[in-house]
Amino acid sequence: MQKYRVLVINDFVQKGGAEVVYRQSADLLRAMAGVEVECFHASRIDENSSLLSKSWNVAAARALKKMLAGYRPNRILVHNYHNALSASVLGVIARYKRELDCATYMTCHDFHLVYYNPTLHYVMGGRVEQLTLDALRTSHVLTLRSSAKGVVHDFFSKAYWHAVRAIHKPERIFDRIICPSDFMQEALHRKGIDNTVVLYNPSAVAVVSEPVSVLDRKGFNIAFVGRVAREKGLAQFIELAASIDFSRIERIGVFGDGADREVIEQRYAPLIESGKLVFFGNLPQEQLFSKLGAFADAIVLPSVGVEVAPLVIVEAAMLGLPTLMREGTHRLDFGDTVGSKIMYRDAPQSLQAALEELAAHLATPERRYDVSEFLPQSYAERLANIMRLT
Repeated sequence: MQKYRVLVINDFVQKGGAEVVYRQSADLLRAMAGVEVECFHASRIDENSSLLSKSWNVAAARALKKMLAGYRPNRILVHNYHNALSASVLGVIARYKRELDCATYMTCHDFHLVYYNPTLHYVMGGRVEQLTLDALRTSHVLTLRSSAKGVVHDFFSKAYWHAVRAIHKPERIFDRIICPSDFMQEALHRKGIDNTVVLYNPSAVAVVSEPVSVLDRKGFNIAFVGRVAREKGLAQFIELAASIDFSRIERIGVFGDGADREVIEQRYAPLIESGKLVFFGNLPQEQLFSKLGAFADAIVLPSVGVEVAPLVIVEAAMLGLPTLMREGTHRLDFGDTVGSKIMYRDAPQSLQAALEELAAHLATPERRYDVSEFLPQSYAERLANIMRLT
């Protein structure tokens, strides 16, 4: 049996959803017969981060070069690199690939390959807007403010993005770019990046539970799971729920933390005092799923921006919970096959109708959710095939 040495690379070990997938991919690869795995991430670098290192991390490039020389992998799988390791590591990977004919792969967790803002947002009049895929190949994107940090920051961000693309084109460095959703693949194709393959991220929930059944109840516990940040839409959802006097909503539980938490706590202090809004904070994964299952009748995904592959839909379904999901500019088809999504728009009557639909959904005990495409074993088998480990 041929032995494979795989190096898995990511910015961080612990942070968000991409880090969960990073750790899972390493563990699943490590469990395969004939596969040896090592990991490389920013915490393995001794030097402190700075503004310059975030743009071009020389220490990361140097550390990766040293690791490649010692470990000599014949497969490299990259997750995120642009938040801490920086694009400096791309040149190191490209040189190693040329010299040793190593196969290289990257999972594209956000839109940094196609647009200045990896969340595919732009700011207009103080509002966060979603960029359409049709606009990606037009010069109009140059005129849009890709962040809320001011004109100067926006100019230099765009200049840096184009400079990096001129030096290193990831689609030429990686043999295949793995897309966690069909929408991500379409976005890459719109920019002429064609060496792609769709592979859904694996769920972190270990056991599939029976769907929650709720009969003859007026109000439901709705859970928000994730980072409490502007683009995640929690404040907007609370405002929308308040506009219908929390009809059909018993409580909103927030499982997560982030920059907007303090603002939301101050703004909606009366709701917190009355128990209508409950903050659970960041929880370890095993505690999160346990407490989420005990609290919620459904979850809400109110993001005002583009979600690449919101695995929380699948993980909630595996806990037996449906998902209320805000319908934005892009019709996200991720998770459609699961059968747990209920859509709403930013209008009181739309949310009210969605909550009535949720009530009927929860009162259907014979319903089933199809999560087969997102099971860890399915992910592992397809990843092994993509990386030619079989």
